[in-house]
Amino acid sequence: MLAMRDPLARWVRKAVAGDRRAFTRLYRELQPLVARYVARRVDSAADAEELVADVFRRVVEHLADFDPARGSVRAWALRIARNAVIDHYRTRKSAVALEVIADGLRETTGPLDHMIADERTAWVRALVAECPTETRQLLAMRYGDGLRHAEIAELLGLRESAVRKRISRAVRELRARSRMLEDEQKAEVSHAL
Repeated sequence: MLAMRDPLARWVRKAVAGDRRAFTRLYRELQPLVARYVARRVDSAADAEELVADVFRRVVEHLADFDPARGSVRAWALRIARNAVIDHYRTRKSAVALEVIADGLRETTGPLDHMIADERTAWVRALVAECPTETRQLLAMRYGDGLRHAEIAELLGLRESAVRKRISRAVRELRARSRMLEDEQKAEVSHAL
């Protein structure tokens, strides 16, 4: 039973029964995840704060509706956050800006290192921007939001194995395309010399 594996499900049950400490623990556990998820998807910090508050208002309103048999508390809260973000953009008639993810790039210290890192980041951003919307969403959830494959699968209604394969394929393709760009640039530099 999923509820036994998900300690947050116990806190939900206790919070529904009126235990304020359980709700506080639940909030402290979920708030950073929800805040990070929302902040990556909206343009302003003020909108993000407002949406996070709205998400937790919805969580409180629907706490008794949580069903541990249907998934984890984290995924349930993220579905509420996802719907809040969608509602946010629907009311504003704006297109949802997808996050651009740069996987594995380290911050460096010297000016030349910064230039090289900035160039690599620009490459990765350009490559990710060319990916289909679904791929960008998967990469954003995995590397931007730090969600596990199972959580992404639960959130999107996919099988975990499908999420793993799609993310693995996307990363493999991005690496290959990045290597091609790097090789092209090296060839251009050596030809110019």
